[in-house]
Amino acid sequence: MKIITVEDPIEYHLKGVQQTQVDPDVGYTFASGLRSILRQDPDVILVGEIRDLETGEIAIQASLTGHLVLSTLHTNDAVGTILRLTDLKIRPVSIAPALSLAIAQRLVRRLCKKCKVPQEVSPERKEAIAAFLDQLPQRVDRTPYQQYTIYGPSEKGCEACGGLGYKGRAAVFEFLENTPEIQEATLRGDSKTKLAEIARKGGMVMMQEDGILKVLEGITTFEEVEDATGAIQWDSFLQKKNRLESGGNG
Repeated sequence: MKIITVEDPIEYHLKGVQQTQVDPDVGYTFASGLRSILRQDPDVILVGEIRDLETGEIAIQASLTGHLVLSTLHTNDAVGTILRLTDLKIRPVSIAPALSLAIAQRLVRRLCKKCKVPQEVSPERKEAIAAFLDQLPQRVDRTPYQQYTIYGPSEKGCEACGGLGYKGRAAVFEFLENTPEIQEATLRGDSKTKLAEIARKGGMVMMQEDGILKVLEGITTFEEVEDATGAIQWDSFLQKKNRLESGGNG
């Protein structure tokens, strides 16, 4: 498999990958680098970042001609990928068939496995967690979360984590699959709110929800998830539960 990249800068050297670096002084930009790469008939292309219309259009065309194209964009969430591409003036009729998957991620600190300590959980919080689990998309297997222990960092830490209580980082993710419904919404020029609604109906797990699940798995803390994704609205889970139980549409 032939994998070629254009990066700015090259941060890690990868065995078996042909890596090139942007150099504006000699006219080697993301766009010109991408054009050069396409002439080499690659199987996979990595574009460090899509910053402008020219780069975006070339990347889209490469995708439409059978190449797997990987890149990054500055957006707040996965749905924002489509809006960001349209903001660059890339036509929806090009985006809809070219996009396969959009992934958004944030990093949270990982609890030290050696010294993390169990935390007390109030009955109110347990009730909110149960409501949260009930409201996840059906595709999520709830079995691992029927019994859980919430952990926090040790106050003094340990030798393994250098006294921090945390060691390393974990990512919380959000995956937007470009389903036929999303493609149709892209072509219509639907709003971000509408796109998110369609994605949710299709089973998308939001970034904050993935973070909460990682807390229940003992990987990180609610505080870390809130720092990365915003305040968790625990009351909203209970309110939605009550609406559903009273016959509302949620």
